[in-house]
Parts: sequence; C-alpha cells; structure tokens
Amino acid sequence: MQGGTVGSFATSEKVKTANSLAFVAGVPIYERFFLGDEFSIRGYPPRGISPFTPLDFYLTSQGVSLAINPTGTPISAGLPAELALVGLFTGAGGNNPAKLSRVYTRTGGDTQLLGNFEYRIPLIGSTVGAALFVDVGSSFNIRSKGDQSYSSKFLPDDPFLATVGSVPCPRFLSGSAPVSLSTLVLCNNPQFASSPFLSLVARDNRLVTQAELDAAQTGEISPITLLPPGFQSVYIRGEAQTNTVARLSESKFAKLGDFQTSLGAEVRVQVPVLNVPFRLIYAYNPRARHDQFIDGFPFIFNEKKSTFRFSVGRTF
Repeated sequence: MQGGTVGSFATSEKVKTANSLAFVAGVPIYERFFLGDEFSIRGYPPRGISPFTPLDFYLTSQGVSLAINPTGTPISAGLPAELALVGLFTGAGGNNPAKLSRVYTRTGGDTQLLGNFEYRIPLIGSTVGAALFVDVGSSFNIRSKGDQSYSSKFLPDDPFLATVGSVPCPRFLSGSAPVSLSTLVLCNNPQFASSPFLSLVARDNRLVTQAELDAAQTGEISPITLLPPGFQSVYIRGEAQTNTVARLSESKFAKLGDFQTSLGAEVRVQVPVLNVPFRLIYAYNPRARHDQFIDGFPFIFNEKKSTFRFSVGRTF
C-alpha cells in the first residue's frame, strides 16, 4: 500500500469600486469570499463561513401633504401645509430619521485564507482510494470595513409602502404597525393621537395629541370617523424611498481569528468516463457553532460537530 501527502494553501484579496445594489463596500457580492462546502471547508454548509453584517433599513419621504384618504390619489384635507412636515423623513441621517428594521446577513469577506491538507491512500489501484484531511480557513474583512448605503427610487407611497411590511411600534397592542407615512409619524411621535384607522387626528387646523383626544371622549362618536364630533382623520401622503445601510464596521465573525476547521476522511471512487471521483466524506468540526442570539438577533449557523456528505469532484 502506498500513501502520499498533498496540500494547498491560498490567500486571496479582491477589491473593486462601483455603485450597485450588488456591491458591498465597493466589492461586487459575487467577488466576495464565502467558505464552506465539499471544495473548501468540507464539514460546513455552502457559503456558511462568512462575516455577518447588520443591514439597517430606513425610509425617506418627499412631497408630503395631509389627505383624507390613505390610498389612491391623495385628496387634500384642507389643512395648513406645514402640518405635514412631521412626515418628512430623512432616512438614516437628518433631523427626522425613520428606521424600519435591522437584519443580519452573510455578506462574505474581502479576503480569505484557506488551507487544505490530505494524506491519500490508494485501496484498489487507481479506482478506489481514501484520504485523511484537514481543512482550515477564514473569510474576513481587511479593507471593506466602512459602512455603505444604497436606496430605492422615490415612488408614490401607495402602493409602494404596502410592499415594505411592518415596523415595530410599542404604542399598538400588536407591537407593530403596517408601514405608511402616517404610522411612522405615530410610532416616532407617541404624543400624537391615533384614530382607529391608524391615521393622525386633526381639529381646528392642527394635529391633536392623544391626551386631548382622550379628554374629548364623552361616548358620542361619529359613525364614519369613529371619533368625537369636531375631530377628523388625516393621513400623511407623498413619495417615499427605502434606504439600506450595510454596517460592515459592526460585522460579526469578520476577523482573521474567526477561522473554522474540519478534520475527517473520505472514500473515493474514480469514474473512468467522467474522470471525476465520487466521494463519501466524514467530517468532524471542532469549532462548529450552535444557533444563538447575539445582540437580540437569532444567528442560524446550521453547523454540526460531525457530518457525512456525498460529493462529486475534487477539493483541489
């Protein structure tokens, strides 16, 4: 029986500048590095080894006005124009930011270190063989540590904001509210009164507070507005865009020391016509991470201490 040791070690770095939704800190997402699969770190799921970057979502508005209808072409409420400025949101900056949510996503690294080492053992000629292996690698950030923002186009709030989803809002029993310019005002300014239709409430050419509305409750309400007499529902209407901030400066598992390893063995059967091996792989992953909450967010790693895999093709 003959044996042999083979190995590979690679370092790579790609940084390009461009403007696109597919770019993260100037690097095209398809040119960033993700490790994990039978051809890199064998015991890990595909693209599983990567920095996790928080994406913060905001909203910017323009051309706002007060209307009596929440959808369709806005119909003016006949109130002073300056009252609508409370719904003029400034995205991630400015004096009236409107944050929608935060999620963590794998964005890949701008640099990778990968080492694959094998001891190969022929079993039946050149057709069947085995291999003992050690894989070690890390995908991390060296240059792209600055935050980056990108935005959608400005579109009419209806129907655009109906596609955005909901926003956390403790003032409502459900803890959230469907995204609209009106609900964002109500969530950011709990002093303003809210109607049963999730609109703002106006009276005497001004927006009223929740305390004023509560004090006016005498049991007599309009069957149309469900508000006391003299009060009316009004909606902030205008154009809106969503803004995304990729905060690479806050990425998790984005350092060289966040490496992963796999140890294990393979059985390989060479297919003559295809000239590629069929491989049965057993891998032990000593640094496998368990699913956990970090900063209040669930991180799903899908990593196992040990696993069996089947693959076709070579690692190197």
